[in-house]
This record gives sequence, C-alpha cells and structure tokens, in this order.
Amino acid sequence: MSETAELFLFLEEGANPEADRVIQDFGDSESLLVWVPDGAAAATVAAAAVAAGTKLIELYRGFGLESAAQVIEAVDGRAAVGVAGFGFGTAAAGPIRESATIFVGHPSADPATHRFVRGGNGGAKTTAVAVPDSAAAVAVARELVEHGAELIELCGGASLLAARDVRAEVGDKVPVSLVSWPVDSLQRAAAFNAEFDATH
Repeated sequence: MSETAELFLFLEEGANPEADRVIQDFGDSESLLVWVPDGAAAATVAAAAVAAGTKLIELYRGFGLESAAQVIEAVDGRAAVGVAGFGFGTAAAGPIRESATIFVGHPSADPATHRFVRGGNGGAKTTAVAVPDSAAAVAVARELVEHGAELIELCGGASLLAARDVRAEVGDKVPVSLVSWPVDSLQRAAAFNAEFDATH
C-alpha cells in the first residue's frame, strides 16, 4: 500500500478491498479510496493504512455505529476517524445504489480531472470528485444529481455552510451528508487540517 495521508472507505456489499481501490493523485498529495463489504474488512484496511502512515480516515456509503466503531477500535487513536452523517429528516432510505462523494478543499483539485466513477456489485455506483472550494461543490452536486446520483456525501474538509449550500441547490431531490468528527477524533482531525493548510 502506498503511504497516503487520507483514507476514504466506502461500504458496499460484495466489495473486494484488495481490488476495489484507487489512489487519487493531486500532485502534492494522495488520497486512497477503498470499497469494503463490512465493518470487519474496513477495520483491517484502516489498521494497515494507519500502520503505513495514514493520519485521517473518512467513512462513507452507509457506515453505522457498529461498523464505524470497528474502524475506530482498529485505529486505536492513531488517526482521526470521521463518519458521514445526515441532518434530521434527510437520511438515505433503503440500499444506496448510486452515490456521489465530493471532496472539498484541495486547492489544486480539478473536478474534470480528479474524478473517479466506480460501478460496483449488483449495479451499485460511486462517483468521487475532488473540488477546490464550496462553489465548485455546489456546481458538481447539481451536475451529479441531474445525472442520477441518489445521495451526495461531502467530505470532512467541507464546512457546514458548504453542506447547507449544496442542500439548498439539490433541494429535496436527494439526501446530503457531511462527515462529522466524534470527540475522540477532534484533536487529530484539527491537527491534520492545520498541517494540510500549511502545506497546500
């Protein structure tokens, strides 16, 4: 596994974490995206990534309290772990078939270039796009919903205000989630953010 500062895990039934992975290269940094079938597999991937130097982990596509806790226990305080959560009344209903994850805040990100579409098992689809700022996140969210996304997930680098603006743009068409940080990850997430800002 390449050493990367960020790991993004996507829960998807039938996924093979050894094969279902991609490295997003921003030139000045890399992010690793991995699809996993369950919490146990997510914990294994997370532990290996942290041992290789990963400092921040974000969980997408349906992680619940139990599966997220498996990752947090495997990491054992060595990295920040955030989970995509929804505002009241906006949770995804039923299986997640077509989701979009928008990574906000990489200054060098180009939404046309830093984009990855993965078709998974049983017709599931994930589109991951990196954008430089909140305005770009709004535009990309609108585009992805128009092309069939049933769920928009915003990374932990996005502000609540950016999530609000995306939600206002897509209205009630799809749920919108924002990664949040439990108290035991706040200090590590803040340190990661400070280091990121200092080097980008």
